Amino acid sequence: MTRGILKPRLHASGRRSFIELRSIPLALSDKPGFARGALARCAMLIALSAVLATTVLPPVAVASQPPAKSPASAASPPAPMSDDDRIRAARQAYAKGDLKRLTELASVRLKDHPLADYPPYWVLSLKLRSQAARADAADAGLDAEVQRMLARHEASFLGDSLRRDWLLRLGERDDFERFSKEFDRWIQRDDQAVLCHAWRRDTLAGKPLAPAAQRVLWAARDLGESCNTLFTQLAAGGRLGPGAASRRLERAIESNSPAAIRFAAQLTGIDAKSLEAALNPSPNSAALSAGGATGLVAIARLARQNPEFAAQALEANGQLSPDERVFAWSQVAAAGMRRLLPQALTWTGRGLRANVSDETLAWMARAALRAERWPMVADVIDRMSEEARLDPTWRYWRARALRAGGLSRDAEAMLREIAGGFHFYGQLAAEDLGELTGLPPRARPPREDEIAQAAKNPGFRRALSFYALDLRVEGNREWNFQLRDMNDRQLLAVATWACRQHVLDRCVNTADRTQQDHDFELRFVSPYRDKVKRVAGERGLDPAWVYGLIRQESRFIMDARSSAGAKGLMQIMPNTGKWIARKLDVRDFRVEQLAEMDTNINFGTFYLKTVLDDLEGSPILASAAYNAGPGRPRSWRSTLPRPVEGAIFAEIIPFNETRDYVKKVLSNATIYAALFTGQPQSLKAWLGEVTPRTGSASDIP
Repeated sequence: MTRGILKPRLHASGRRSFIELRSIPLALSDKPGFARGALARCAMLIALSAVLATTVLPPVAVASQPPAKSPASAASPPAPMSDDDRIRAARQAYAKGDLKRLTELASVRLKDHPLADYPPYWVLSLKLRSQAARADAADAGLDAEVQRMLARHEASFLGDSLRRDWLLRLGERDDFERFSKEFDRWIQRDDQAVLCHAWRRDTLAGKPLAPAAQRVLWAARDLGESCNTLFTQLAAGGRLGPGAASRRLERAIESNSPAAIRFAAQLTGIDAKSLEAALNPSPNSAALSAGGATGLVAIARLARQNPEFAAQALEANGQLSPDERVFAWSQVAAAGMRRLLPQALTWTGRGLRANVSDETLAWMARAALRAERWPMVADVIDRMSEEARLDPTWRYWRARALRAGGLSRDAEAMLREIAGGFHFYGQLAAEDLGELTGLPPRARPPREDEIAQAAKNPGFRRALSFYALDLRVEGNREWNFQLRDMNDRQLLAVATWACRQHVLDRCVNTADRTQQDHDFELRFVSPYRDKVKRVAGERGLDPAWVYGLIRQESRFIMDARSSAGAKGLMQIMPNTGKWIARKLDVRDFRVEQLAEMDTNINFGTFYLKTVLDDLEGSPILASAAYNAGPGRPRSWRSTLPRPVEGAIFAEIIPFNETRDYVKKVLSNATIYAALFTGQPQSLKAWLGEVTPRTGSASDIP
């Protein structure tokens, strides 16, 4: 991992000089404790001594004569850039779209570096994005460059990524002859824009529209340029059926994406000025009282800000058609449930027959679930797409609705379809059938020759090189590309090798992919066990819960940093770390210490225990508080109409991230408890029951 030492730096200020101490990277051992701190302090003192020993202070000026310049004071040439630094700088230039800087960095050919071919690839990728869309003389040279690089990197992640970039460009140019040849060789098939070009090619050739294309085109999100082009082409040809433009507008409204709404509105012929008035988060009265697309957009946009005001505007609007009114009520209902308003149930009943996306239906199902209106729960789920109905979430709650309606045999059959899955709803289903969460038989360990085969894979080596440069996203892409066709035995071998390399997140994620042969010691690793168990015990916490939280927070990446600034194994925010330091009376605390194992676990468990006590010992509320802050679960439980089982509370959490987080943390904790005790465990015991209480402020950050 990387830490910092203090680097002396001289500045001249008039006739005086001062030394600035600046942090620079220093690779340190992963061992915690005194040795690490001692090494950093020694490095600092050595560096400082060296500068002081060689520094010559400028002479004091006499009369008006300037001080003489000596050769020693002349500026030294910059140190040559290391290969690693060049890779980092090139990736930064690529992210910024700085083609000039990137080309300069890529002009130096790196020798024997595992990532040497990435800067030239990034150059080509930027060129493909920046060139004009239509064919011209410059394209011929660029295409030739692409083909040469593809020839050198066929079937590698870099080559396949370059092929994707080129496919995007070929599709933009309508060069479907070459597009088809390259598309057949493209491995990842994970870029929606490229897929839309392929579907456009197929429809131009008279082929039927693929079911996957239908799902994309009717999704409640911004489709992007290539898919918008496909939609326009199909709608103009009448291949999407009557009312396609209006239906697309409704999906765009559900997405709340102004770009998506503007595109669809153009197809419906809505006046641009009226549309902009409706798109305002606080639409004017003219927009709110209008009929058609203008009124729908205005009411849905207002609902995102204030569902109650939107409901009043909808009641007063006499211009919308019956179908438009039902759709508008579905949007008010979904927005109301996102804010856990009690009226969301009534609004759901009024919008129940709307033709809406699975996302909207999911919010309406949660409104019915919170009130335990099981017939309505079943009705909403039955209106979802087949794909959504097969999801374990809605499979489970549909089974519960059947059981509540007295159809126990049908409910049991549905529960058995998901029971045993190693996830939240699989565990709940099994427990409803009388089976606690246990562990599957442990697979036979991989042989050394199988592990050695994984170590030889150059893609994994490139991934490790990216990790060493703190470029985890790029490393994960390389890593996952290598796993695409592996069987369970190969996956377990790679996971074992990853653990030996101390890349624990890849160990966990790779082992998580097995279908038949499982090793939960790899899926649910427990490093630093003595430390975690000791500190958890001192805090009165179950170590299984602490490990379940760490697995979700950082996947055991010691120096993990979130985009929001959270640090370390337990992902502690800097301001929270300062608050904890004051509570624990830790003097001279520095935010950088949060990346150290001892400090992070000590602080993280203190915070977890603090929010647990603050929330009456409820693990589900405390888990939500750890992710979203303690004030929010307090507020959420205050909206409950009655006490609810923990599983219902988990599903109605209005933040998508926190809902997913709580489910995974407590599912993890149940499995870790089974690992540590050797006995089956109850997820429902962790979930408990959540009782409504009046919301109150908390001084915990």
